[in-house]
Amino acid sequence: MTLKGKVALVTGSSEGLGRAVLEGLAGQGADVVVNYHRDATDADEVSKAVEALGVRAITVQADATSAEGIKSLFDAAINEFGHVDIVVANAGIEIVNVNVADTTDEQFDRLNQINTRGSFLVLREAARRISDNGRIITISSNTTTVPQVGVGAYGGSKIATNYLVRVLALELAPRGITVNTVVPGPIDGAGIFTDPKVNVEYRADLVKQIPIGRLGTTSDVAGVTNFIAGEAAGLITGQQIVADGGMH
Repeated sequence: MTLKGKVALVTGSSEGLGRAVLEGLAGQGADVVVNYHRDATDADEVSKAVEALGVRAITVQADATSAEGIKSLFDAAINEFGHVDIVVANAGIEIVNVNVADTTDEQFDRLNQINTRGSFLVLREAARRISDNGRIITISSNTTTVPQVGVGAYGGSKIATNYLVRVLALELAPRGITVNTVVPGPIDGAGIFTDPKVNVEYRADLVKQIPIGRLGTTSDVAGVTNFIAGEAAGLITGQQIVADGGMH
């Protein structure tokens, strides 16, 4: 229980990758803030699951693209627990298999509204309100490190946050706060792989590109996040921790 006494806030944590990350931090003893946008039922289910581990949890509705929404999310966390020590900017969307020439204005705007603006708002509020010696972590994608057909707009929407992490790491270092990015490859159980329409051939083609020979799992990403959030990672900051089985 290396995170006992800490409070972790994870955006978009009512399902998928965000849920796995939040449950991993709770499993290490952190009290948690479950954030959701629309589905309160899923968020309540996550809250009950982590409370069964012996930690405290609250669920808070907030739109990650709204400055007021993010402020209210942090308000709720601090009102309940008194402090926030770990912030994971996870909320995002994925649009892939769309070439640049075929990307619509609406797709481009939506990607950047959620992935770029949303992450900025979370990081800005975290910089203002996280405890000294805290941990700020963003969840990115290896489409930012591996140029691939059909992911130009999506990868581009993630790159801005990767750069912001490096700057914020310098700005917050005097307070002992670390700021890092986890960069997963294709993750089974997240993104497009929650869609039953994803065909077997596409999955198999991706696996062929991964030297370790398998897709990642949400548990793989949670494990990396647990480490970065812990005391042992106190000198790791401004880094992109790539967890893609060697694909990059």
